[in-house]
Amino acid sequence: MLAHHLATAGVPVHLCDANLATLEQLLSPGALEDAARQLGERGAPPAALTSAARCARRAPGALEALRGGDAYSRGRDYRAAADTVLEGLRAVSRARGIRLTLSDLALPGLSPLAGGDLLRAYREPTLSGLATELTRVAHRLLAWDPALVGISATYLSQALPAAALAGLLRAAGYRGRIVLGGGVVTSWLGRLQPDSVLFTVWDALVAGPGEDALRTLATGGDPAHAPGLLAPGRSIWNPPRGRDRVATGSRPRLDGLPWEHYLAPGPILPVATSRGCYWRRCTYCPETAQDRQAFRPTRAGELAEEILHARDTYGIRHLHLTDDAIPPGTLRRLAGLLRDQGVSWYGFVRPEPALRDPALAAELARGGCAMLQLGIESASQGVLDRLGKGVRAADAAPILANLAGAGIRTYVYLLYGVPGESAADREATTAWAAEHGAHIGFLNLALMNVPHQAAPTGAADSTRELSLYAGLEPGDPFDRHSARRALTTARAHPDLREILRRTPPGFGANHAAWVPLERKGKPKDALLNFRTPTPSRLPPP
Repeated sequence: MLAHHLATAGVPVHLCDANLATLEQLLSPGALEDAARQLGERGAPPAALTSAARCARRAPGALEALRGGDAYSRGRDYRAAADTVLEGLRAVSRARGIRLTLSDLALPGLSPLAGGDLLRAYREPTLSGLATELTRVAHRLLAWDPALVGISATYLSQALPAAALAGLLRAAGYRGRIVLGGGVVTSWLGRLQPDSVLFTVWDALVAGPGEDALRTLATGGDPAHAPGLLAPGRSIWNPPRGRDRVATGSRPRLDGLPWEHYLAPGPILPVATSRGCYWRRCTYCPETAQDRQAFRPTRAGELAEEILHARDTYGIRHLHLTDDAIPPGTLRRLAGLLRDQGVSWYGFVRPEPALRDPALAAELARGGCAMLQLGIESASQGVLDRLGKGVRAADAAPILANLAGAGIRTYVYLLYGVPGESAADREATTAWAAEHGAHIGFLNLALMNVPHQAAPTGAADSTRELSLYAGLEPGDPFDRHSARRALTTARAHPDLREILRRTPPGFGANHAAWVPLERKGKPKDALLNFRTPTPSRLPPP
């Protein structure tokens, strides 16, 4: 999206998926053989050495199986390939003294929530455990001779590597501007000050939508008209405001990314049907700590046109709708426009009353909906009211039944530890999930994190000034100790355990719309009543 916006302003743009490039390097036979060698030199147990050596042989085949579709039609093959990838990352983690998965990175002694630790990663990139891989990324970027390097950190675990990459660029002699943007910066916004050490690591930060800010930096425009641009070294401090009219669009630039390299049943295009959240009233939403951007939907016709263009030009037949929550009206319109177009999609929705209509569920299925993610949160209406969810607990079961009846998979999210929640509320939530498990494809059971603004005084961690959540101890008013016990009990429930075991290992919701679903205790080819969309491959070049 950003690349297209800049290109229309006459700015030459190159794209680099540093996340994918790093992952491919880490899982290469050379890197895994090197991990085995390091483990051997340290006297690691034979099992660890055998694991690393086995992954060096099997990883190329596992990666190939996860690129394009064959493994997605056979549950055993899929799990074998996914397990090999995860085993390879565990081998690298043991050898390098880090903890690396497909979705997370933890470095000993460093926190992405502490500005001082981000500065250390910038000055000592080897601390990231990924210096070799990030150096290759830096050289690739420098080969384009860029005037500006924009790094997008979508997830918190990417912040430390982003700092290390900035340090490697500087060490290689790069003198252009380095800018950090993405969801991580937006979440930090309420805790940033102009004297933050982050502005030693990056020349500027961009919070919220990045179109106007990046165009200003790239073209020398007036920074007063660049909401979200934070560059105190240039006397610019423009935090975004909900009333800002930021230039955004729905057209992505699809060339320049290695679509055939992603670990997916086919290219999956992330696309948003809107900016912001249409509900915006959840009591404990962390976004209330900042001035959110206004909700603005994209015209369904325009969006469908872009999706079908991506299908015809790049063979993209799978979509991830990335909205905080897709409005029911948008669901209906988009499904109508994509009906019988050979495109499947998934995304988050609120359990709105409109979804109680079986006809809507059938429309969504005909329009390519493969899975919906639903924040049910709790079976207690009192808990939902305290959360400000604006939905009825009684609607959840009929909605799940309708979706399952239409063959649409569901990924249900439940929370434990909501402020004011009782033991009876927790037990009711667990019992509800077990009762309606036949209509639940996947489950995410989690302990609620409490945003700073909702926490008791003194609960903040002063050593991690960028933390969005409070550090609460047992015995605090939120009774998280009891909530943890309830969460452990829920995960051990035999009916819920069967649902939890379906979760695609390492990939979670990213693959859940397309993997085979086998019911425990049934014949291996007996799938649940949810449809498995046909995997797609890229057309030949």
